[in-house]
Amino acid sequence: MSADIPQGASAEPPSLWAPPQPQPRPQPQHPVASADVVPEGGKSFIVTLLLAYLLGMFGADRFYLGKTRSALLKLVTFGGFGYWWLIDVLITLFGGQRDAQGLRLNGHARLKKRVWIVIGAIFGASLALGFAAALAAASFTTTGLTPLGWVLVAILAGAAAAGGVIWMLRRRASAKRAKATRQADPVPARIRALLERLTALRAAYVTRVASGDRVAAGVIGQIDALTSNVTALFERLTVAADRAQRGLAESEYEDKLGKLAAALDRGYLFDVLANPRYWEQPEERIRDVRRAIDEVDAQIVDNIKQVNARRGLVFQAAIDGLIPSKAMEDWQRDFDEAAGMREP
Repeated sequence: MSADIPQGASAEPPSLWAPPQPQPRPQPQHPVASADVVPEGGKSFIVTLLLAYLLGMFGADRFYLGKTRSALLKLVTFGGFGYWWLIDVLITLFGGQRDAQGLRLNGHARLKKRVWIVIGAIFGASLALGFAAALAAASFTTTGLTPLGWVLVAILAGAAAAGGVIWMLRRRASAKRAKATRQADPVPARIRALLERLTALRAAYVTRVASGDRVAAGVIGQIDALTSNVTALFERLTVAADRAQRGLAESEYEDKLGKLAAALDRGYLFDVLANPRYWEQPEERIRDVRRAIDEVDAQIVDNIKQVNARRGLVFQAAIDGLIPSKAMEDWQRDFDEAAGMREP
């Protein structure tokens, strides 16, 4: 008679080919005593370092850390006759100092690089000052300069002269580069950027011309005339005598060209031409923009004429000096007649 099988249990024996169940891996044990996992306490690294350096001979750093016994011993021995003072300063600086609870100093990992930089700067400045003081003491006596002093004076004078020559050469080279830049492109950079923007807008209006827009064709002609006249104006303002006028022209036309470029952009006039039904009084808007372009262009042409007029005065004065006046011609005629009368 077979044994009773509990309800819900399987009557089949477990398979011999069942895969082995994975065993949990043992977790590695971290050493608690490692210096990297020691947490920081509430005692400041900077405060401890300053106390160790300035008042370490009296154990102030150890009193601050709560190490009263060693602080008293350090106090009565005056910092272990200086050795203990130096050791504590180095231990604190390298991060090995701990407070009374065995915790690391707060801020060492974050501030150690800055502290080393400050120490290096102070040490370097001290060496430089000491070296300068030694040279000064060796260069001067009660009777005047020593031979070493005269050598130092000559070196300093030569260095100053070389520095002045280098400064002058660099300034001259900078002036030549600026002049070459002006000759390569007489138009200032900010004005050139606005002209390039107008040129890009011109390409957009060309697409309107392809669709039969006659107003766009007229706008293209206005843009071409404007960019050409602006370039001609600044080409005539490259002379040193016109430098002040060049600055005024740059300031004035940067504002006006910027406003014209904004008005010609896709957000205004281009959209008015493409979608006039979306705008109130589109003809008047188009007329106002084109009139503004003509006004600015006419002002630029007037400025070019003014520049040419100033140049014309200079050349006219030179030419007038070559042409004899009417009084001189009359005197010359009378002289010639008198000379002819004296001839035999």
